Amino acid sequence: MRSEKQRLTCSSCGKEFFARVITQVDFSLSEDREINVTDGGLFSFRCPHCGTEMRFNHYLLWVNQSHTVAVCNVTGEEELRAMDEALSALSAFGKSSDMARRYVNSPARLCEKIEIFSAGLDDRTVEIVKLYLVQQVRASHPKKTLTDVLFFLNGEEYGFLFLCPDGDLTVSVSQSTFAEAAAQFQFPDPAPQVVDAHWAMEFLTGGKK
Repeated sequence: MRSEKQRLTCSSCGKEFFARVITQVDFSLSEDREINVTDGGLFSFRCPHCGTEMRFNHYLLWVNQSHTVAVCNVTGEEELRAMDEALSALSAFGKSSDMARRYVNSPARLCEKIEIFSAGLDDRTVEIVKLYLVQQVRASHPKKTLTDVLFFLNGEEYGFLFLCPDGDLTVSVSQSTFAEAAAQFQFPDPAPQVVDAHWAMEFLTGGKK
């Protein structure tokens, strides 16, 4: 685990304070596996002045236990370079330099990707399944406004949380159904570094609008 002190500004009282921000979690290290990355707590901080609990979107690099994939929450070009430097450092210490890379830009997306890869799934299949589920949900709930869809592990099934201003919806997909869907697609290498709904639509349409 790596961390650094950063200056934060409270969203409530406007005062500044310093907080220890975790910037890298490597699941090949036993002590790092004790860290819960998927509950979003690493992006939550309490203001020492007024006690307000606040969310801070910051750089965080997660590397899986087998060092086959790295997911990084980035908010700018400088952080992309920081990720490259961090992975180069891991390679210098004998770790794999051929890790799949995924860039996201929010804590929710980071947590989702970690859930996907921890379950041994391909996030490209997940994004395609999301598009099909969106069509079904819109047909079943025509008055609903869907703002986002997030994957999560739901016991023996895979869950998809549809975020809606007037109340969220959850759809579960069995592992067997998901596997059948995954078998339909063959993805070219190398994998893209950003895999999201836009990528899925491009893949399914061949780039045609």
